[in-house]
Amino acid sequence: LLSWWSFYAGSDDELYILLIFDPGNVLVGIAPLYIQNKSTNATLRLIGSGGDFTHHTNWLSAMGCQDQIGTEVALFLLNSRSEWKELLFEGVDEEATSTHLTINDLSANGFLCHRRQIQSCWKISLPATWDDYLKMLSRSLRKRCRQIQREDFDTGRIVLHQVENETDLKKGFDVLLNLHSARWGRDDKPMGVFSDKRFLEFHEAYARELMVQKQLRMAWLECDTIPIAIEYQFFDKQTLFAYQAGIDLSKGSKSTGKLTMMASIQFAISNGCQFFDFLSGNDPYKMNWRATPTNCYDLRVWQRSAKGLVTWFKWHSYTKITQRLKRIIPQRYIIQGLELLQTIRKSQP
Repeated sequence: LLSWWSFYAGSDDELYILLIFDPGNVLVGIAPLYIQNKSTNATLRLIGSGGDFTHHTNWLSAMGCQDQIGTEVALFLLNSRSEWKELLFEGVDEEATSTHLTINDLSANGFLCHRRQIQSCWKISLPATWDDYLKMLSRSLRKRCRQIQREDFDTGRIVLHQVENETDLKKGFDVLLNLHSARWGRDDKPMGVFSDKRFLEFHEAYARELMVQKQLRMAWLECDTIPIAIEYQFFDKQTLFAYQAGIDLSKGSKSTGKLTMMASIQFAISNGCQFFDFLSGNDPYKMNWRATPTNCYDLRVWQRSAKGLVTWFKWHSYTKITQRLKRIIPQRYIIQGLELLQTIRKSQP
């Protein structure tokens, strides 16, 4: 989070980190906040949130203290209402009970609150072995995975390379940028999410920190010495997080996507992870790998004032209209319409 702050803090932003201690003066909770545009809008946000950055946002709390942390943060925000005008918490899971408790407490004390459901986060509950995991899959996918294992991995036709040092990291980022842009690049963003220079520089620095902490998995597959897929992932003792990727469907096996997924899940299982986390995005393929969804929300809170009421009403109306349109119009048509509007706007003088 502080790595993100060093790259993205604005000149009018200010850290607003709350530390919660128990009666014995032991630190049991942290609310990693900052005030954005302090002299104008004074919006309280979570450090690292927004865009393609952070998922699973929540207060940091010691085991068993989640409810107390949620209540204490709400009480502090209630008593410091003169310092902020709006709260914006993005990417909050329904399982983040501590943060939701804070919002509920603020609502009960007269603040205007709004929850907008966004794309779910998906994760696989992993068994202890790869063979046990294969038994979870459909018969057809299980058969295909075993065939890929025999024909591609076991024969050495597909070779896995993993970042272990600074030299590997530089090469890994070169592969990532090439393959990510080949798959997701477009005219306005030729390198996908990495088209933004500051975003790229942040991740180059952050990946280096993770590598030192042995929590980085940047691994790519080569077919006949040609890179065909790469994964940029993070992991801890419990979970492997699949953050970004790159893939070239024009080279190598037709099952390139399955190849890189198999290698990632095998890594997670071999490292004793309990979960493989796809993060956000309701992509159908995730269900095929036996991932299950968790609802996620963007949360907003306003002070009860004329401006706050108007802003709350706009957001509330927008969310209701969007929900109704999604029930009536297939999502692909909405996406196509938005892309068409963007094209028209760019063509205007």
